[in-house]
Formats: sequence, structure tokens, C-alpha cells
Amino acid sequence: MFVWDVLGQRSDDSELVLVGGVKAPDVDMALILARETHFRHKEGVAYAVRRRGERELHFGSYQPEVIGGVTDRSYRRQEAYAGVGGRLKKLSQRFASEGLRIDRPRPPVGGRRANPEAAGE
Repeated sequence: MFVWDVLGQRSDDSELVLVGGVKAPDVDMALILARETHFRHKEGVAYAVRRRGERELHFGSYQPEVIGGVTDRSYRRQEAYAGVGGRLKKLSQRFASEGLRIDRPRPPVGGRRANPEAAGE
């Protein structure tokens, strides 16, 4: 198993810099592991690997817009939830003005009924 240095370019106007390393048997697996471990959240626009101790760079074949995948995974980062409290407050006020407010207490934890006799059991 070889050790590969992972180099990444964070923006179009930046240089490739060392961002970490992976262990892989060949260059293809090293490129896959580098993308999945170092660029899965769209942290860069380009990446490459080089076998430790060598000078030859092997660039990843993905375009900048698909590094990290094409699925929106912003829910994994805290900034994706900015403003959720404000939206919840606005919705609560709107529902209350439309008479859709729930004014009963929450059900007990575990799904058990508080009073089984009242339910006819």
C-alpha cells in the first residue's frame, strides 16, 4: 500500500497546496479516496495526488461543479440552518391567526397514553 499526498486548489485563483494524504494501492484508488475524504463538501475546484517521494502529479478528472458530488448536502453544515428559528416563529404566528394552533399538551414520551381508561381500554 502506497502513501499519496493530496493537493487541493481551493479557488480558481489559488495554487495547489498540500491538504492531506491517503493510503491506496494505485493512482485511481488514490484519486477516489482523495475526492471522498478531502473534497466531499465542495471545498475546492481541483485536486491532485502524487505518490509520496515522487514529483509526478495525477489530477482528478472531475469538473469543479461536481467535486463533492451534485447532491445538495448543505444540511450537514451549521450554516444551512441559519434563520430556521425566525421562519418557525413566522409560521406559528400565521397558523395561530388562521385558527390552526394546537393548544393541547404534547403526548407523553414513548407513545403511551397518559390515561388508558379514558381511551376505553
